[in-house]
Amino acid sequence: MHLLTIAALWVTSTLAIVGADKKIRWLEVVFKPLTTLLFFVIIGWPETTFARWVTAGIVFSLVGDVALLGNTNRAFLIGLGAFLLAHVTYIIAFLGVAVWSPHLLLVAPIMLASTLLLLRAIWKGAAGTRAPAIAYAVAISVMVVSAWATIRGPLAMAPFAAVGATLFYVSDSSLALSHFRKPIPHIPLLAMGVYWLGQLGIAIAASASF
Repeated sequence: MHLLTIAALWVTSTLAIVGADKKIRWLEVVFKPLTTLLFFVIIGWPETTFARWVTAGIVFSLVGDVALLGNTNRAFLIGLGAFLLAHVTYIIAFLGVAVWSPHLLLVAPIMLASTLLLLRAIWKGAAGTRAPAIAYAVAISVMVVSAWATIRGPLAMAPFAAVGATLFYVSDSSLALSHFRKPIPHIPLLAMGVYWLGQLGIAIAASASF
């Protein structure tokens, strides 16, 4: 079942990315939300608290994906808010199965340094939206650290969650740099393709939780 759904994800995500990159509007409008909807199929019926929180995160992500189909600053802020809520739900999910492990002494400083460098890079371009940008950066950074904290805990597929959260961070960082600093060529591949790979890792972890 997962293999068929992942194959479908590959098709729909490719069409959405092509639509966004080549400005074929209908492809993006149809296949971007459809790709995110397929993560519900990956998770299935959420039978654990962890899976339920992740499912809620996918719901907020879907709202964010739809909002970002708009090209206005308002649409961007709505999308930012929806993804902020998604990260909060993921944090709750991860912390519910997190354990202390020495590797966090490496992960946490790396995330702190990366986020400070990112904020510095976008600071000038983010004038007027700096407060939301800071809040979002803090939330996604905490989300990544909490995902790595699930390793060696009770979550069976914790490495998928950790790598998925990291890819989500890479995706959002590239989008922020492209939006606030300098447009990145073929940004849909980074902002959407890497994002969906990240969501897939988190969804797989939720589908096999406990």
